[in-house]
Amino acid sequence: MSEARLNPRAVAGGLLATALGVFAMWEGSGYAIGSIRRMGPGWFPLALGVLLVALGLALALWGLTRHAARAEPGPESESADWRALAAITAGLAAFAALIERAGLVPAVFALVALASLAAGPPRPLRVLALAAAISALSWAVFRLGLGLPLPAFAFWR
Repeated sequence: MSEARLNPRAVAGGLLATALGVFAMWEGSGYAIGSIRRMGPGWFPLALGVLLVALGLALALWGLTRHAARAEPGPESESADWRALAAITAGLAAFAALIERAGLVPAVFALVALASLAAGPPRPLRVLALAAAISALSWAVFRLGLGLPLPAFAFWR
């Protein structure tokens, strides 16, 4: 008797990504799409939705043909990594709290600094360098490149 070739986590993840993609396309359909040269507000949700649907379906189909690998018993397979979950959640919460009050650069800096704690004991110089670089890159992309009205620092408004 042959064993069923199914990876339920991959199938569930693929179906979830597909559902999120369909939702993004449905939400974006209420906005003008525009063209490639002059993209409207509905272009990004539509493109993101199409990408999510394609990747979700690919993952679900892959999960239907591959069985899940059995994890070796050990401490890492018994529970979730709560430190990583807490660090990433704290980073997102700090970003949400700071983006309007402090500006883009401090919000991204706090997000990166807190989320980097998920990787284990922090290395302060690396964390500072990474947070500074990603903050500067975020400002350059969103403010200079896309022209979004996000102040770099909102302390002095």
